[in-house]
Amino acid sequence: MAYSLEDDIYLALYTVWEDPADDEKYSDWARSNMAAMSHLATGIQLADENLGQRPAKFAADENMARLDKIRAAYDPEGRFHSWMGRL
Repeated sequence: MAYSLEDDIYLALYTVWEDPADDEKYSDWARSNMAAMSHLATGIQLADENLGQRPAKFAADENMARLDKIRAAYDPEGRFHSWMGRL
């Protein structure tokens, strides 16, 4: 698992369709179904689908604090963008 959140189960949803006319019908299927199950989740893998649309915790609080301290030391002006979808 990416970073520090790990649990007994990892679930991923993927969507594939052939007809471009179905884009509107299916393009949100994975995100909306994962959102519907978010109450069961302990976090996400950092490589999951668009974190801007479905932000979720991907690292333990103490690990994010360590990362923030390192970033403050090496990037005090915040030139590098922080994690997308960070909670």
